[in-house]
Parts: sequence; C-alpha cells; structure tokens
Amino acid sequence: MKPPRLKLVSNNPNLTTYYVPFTSIQVDYYPVKAISPEQAIMKANSGEFERLEKRVSLIETASNVVYDHLNIDPSESFARDIDIYDIKEQSYDQVLNN
Repeated sequence: MKPPRLKLVSNNPNLTTYYVPFTSIQVDYYPVKAISPEQAIMKANSGEFERLEKRVSLIETASNVVYDHLNIDPSESFARDIDIYDIKEQSYDQVLNN
C-alpha cells in the first residue's frame, strides 16, 4: 500500500492566519529600608532599593483568546482572563544563575 501524499499546509487556500496570545508576567521584590510603608514606597519609586530578593513569574500555558488581526488595543492585550498558567518563584541566587 502506498503512503498518503503529503501537502504543504502553507499552500492550503482554506487556511486563515489567527493570532493567539500567551502572557507572561514577572514581579520582582526588592528590600527597602524605611521607617514606614509610605516611605518605603516613596524610596522605591525614586530608585532607592537594594538588590532583587525574589521573583515571581506567571506563565500562561493555554490561551482562551484568538484574534484574526494584530490591530489590537494594547490595553485589551492585558485586560483579559488568564485561566491556565504556571507560577514560578525564584530567589536572588536562582535568578542570578538563570
């Protein structure tokens, strides 16, 4: 029996290109020496903090949205539900070694 003939998918006129977003968000934690939470925020916002202590990353593993174009409002890219994801926590030493 002869194997089925393969076709190039890119030449298939019935296919349409869709765009599926996958999001990753990273949060870095920095220690700040201060006498109050308010002062810590002010100092951190002006760049007065020490080395990175912890990083938490959210990585979307399955998307629930599809677009048929790339003219997407940037805020729409971030203002959507992320239902399936992994969370990864790393200490300073782990971040430095990656």
